[in-house]
Amino acid sequence: MCGIVGFIRMPDEDVVDDDTSDSVGPHAQEEPDSSEFCGKSFLFSALQKLTYRGYDSCGMALMYETSSGQHKIAVQKSAGKVHRLSPLLDFLPGDSHVGIAHTRWATHGPPTSMNAHPHRHRGIALVHNGIVENSHVLRDQLDHRTYLSDTDSEVVLWTIHHYLKESSWEEAMMRLAESCEGSYTMAIMDQTQPDKMFVTKYGSPLVVGFGDVGGFCASDVSAIDGVAHRLLFLEDGDVGVLRSSSFEFLVGDRGQKQLKNKTQKISSDDPADQSFFTAISGASESYDKGEYPHYMLKEITEQPRVLAGIIDRCVDLDQQRIREDELGLTKIDLNRVREVHFIGCGSAYYASLIGSLAMEAYGVLPCRVSQASEYRYGSVVITPYTLVIAVSQSGETADTLGCVRHALSRGAQVLSICNVRYSSLCRISTASVLMGAQTEVAVASTKAFTAQVLWLFLMACHIHSRRRFPALSGLFGDLSCLSQAVQHVLSPEIKQIIQHWGQQISTQKSCLFIGRHVNAAVAFEGALKLKEITYIHAEAYPAGELKHGPLALVDSHMMMMAIAPQDHHYPKMLSNIEEVCARGARVFLVTTGEDLKLRSLCHEVISVPDLISPYLQSILCTVVLQLVAYYSAVNLGYDVDQPRNLAKSVTVE
Repeated sequence: MCGIVGFIRMPDEDVVDDDTSDSVGPHAQEEPDSSEFCGKSFLFSALQKLTYRGYDSCGMALMYETSSGQHKIAVQKSAGKVHRLSPLLDFLPGDSHVGIAHTRWATHGPPTSMNAHPHRHRGIALVHNGIVENSHVLRDQLDHRTYLSDTDSEVVLWTIHHYLKESSWEEAMMRLAESCEGSYTMAIMDQTQPDKMFVTKYGSPLVVGFGDVGGFCASDVSAIDGVAHRLLFLEDGDVGVLRSSSFEFLVGDRGQKQLKNKTQKISSDDPADQSFFTAISGASESYDKGEYPHYMLKEITEQPRVLAGIIDRCVDLDQQRIREDELGLTKIDLNRVREVHFIGCGSAYYASLIGSLAMEAYGVLPCRVSQASEYRYGSVVITPYTLVIAVSQSGETADTLGCVRHALSRGAQVLSICNVRYSSLCRISTASVLMGAQTEVAVASTKAFTAQVLWLFLMACHIHSRRRFPALSGLFGDLSCLSQAVQHVLSPEIKQIIQHWGQQISTQKSCLFIGRHVNAAVAFEGALKLKEITYIHAEAYPAGELKHGPLALVDSHMMMMAIAPQDHHYPKMLSNIEEVCARGARVFLVTTGEDLKLRSLCHEVISVPDLISPYLQSILCTVVLQLVAYYSAVNLGYDVDQPRNLAKSVTVE
């Protein structure tokens, strides 16, 4: 969702510009020459990196020094995509030591330039992620104001002005943190204090970083990767002051507890403070689409390599064993686990449905799968014997993080599966694994979903073997050929058929997806992909549920997607397909092998390679549905990578 990035540059005479810097990892070589650092260019580049989160407007504010020695703040912002901000940068100062920028995902008020961030009034500029749920209360407490936007963020800005009438900046920030309710992360600069940036975090992520050029803050490490090589992750409730080489906690656990009698100011230059920092390691990933027209197609095509990498990392095919240490399970006390709760949102929830079925095979462990947005609000029994498996691509999903904190407070162990290093989810879980799908830019998840399914399947198989149940039949044979099987699904011959499907589906107003057992979850995921990027109404049902209501929708105008591999559910799926065909529906079938009966019933058929494991088979069927959604959206001319109203990282509840 919304993205924040800011910088506060060191004075020129203090800038480190030699080869003795203690930068860590490959990023040290990528940092720009400090004498050539341009704040405006840096912020614009950072905004481009944050666009994957989803947004509908953007803006930038830079502080500059006038000829009279005073400091002023210049702001430019625009509705729409970041490229629309580019021509406006000419109206911003070329030289600046302090700046903030923002990508906004609309919550209060439509996506207009007036509602875009930063907001600026009377020499103060603010960017804000999240929702201040009591903004109407704060508005009522203020004197009559003329508001230029519809946002809760502008109310916060006027609240700061109100507190500053009788308080210092530090006191005003602490009062603000006490006053705001909901999810909020803010970065604020004041033209009377050009050497400081004030920040606060609650709910939405914020990281502070330091490099040779100065200090930085961002809602995502990717925005400051390459310029910062020491990171300080803020926790909920933290309020502080960022300077070019230090961070001072005004409120927060580290300010009040961890540092104890020591000063609350943490310096990037002080060797005694280095334990508070996390060093960035690993090479920066490319965001280039390369030869592909869209990130989504690139990421669909990367799946054979991603899956092969996971198998190579976690499975010894020669010895036919799964490497427990790679699964993150060595940090979990499996002997005390009596039940498993899976939580996730969207695609992560559907991956969890498949994972739970694999985990429950042979009756090994009772499992519960919950949508993270609902998990905390029921009467879920959570005990120290509960293992919660939290699944998230970004690791910043607010609903999932709330569930994890709730489960930990009840004594449960939490194992997280995430795709983003340094994410909040990884940091708060009992144990975590990085799924290794690399950066996923398109909002609609593809390679992250299939990676999640594979990880959950491997975890289930390992737990089966620990409890002396046999590994799922054909496991290692299937794993050895999985990547090649996915590559077959991506062959030009099958793509050509799917493109034809996409042309037909793009003319529809509604589409129904059906499957049984594991493939019911595949149907749910397929319907989600279609509605996300084509805006066509799509629903999914377990095929056996058709006769309990949804069959009333089926007529000659209904298009249906059926997922029916030739497994032991196949005879019943055949009956369900005959039921809908008898009512005139056009059925597009994903199956394995050949069946003349089905070919005579269905409008069109795609046959994918046949695997023994239904859980790995689900990956092949899913890839077909990903391509169906993609080509349907392309045919409609929509923005495939950034569909309307959606965000990659959902940091509000």
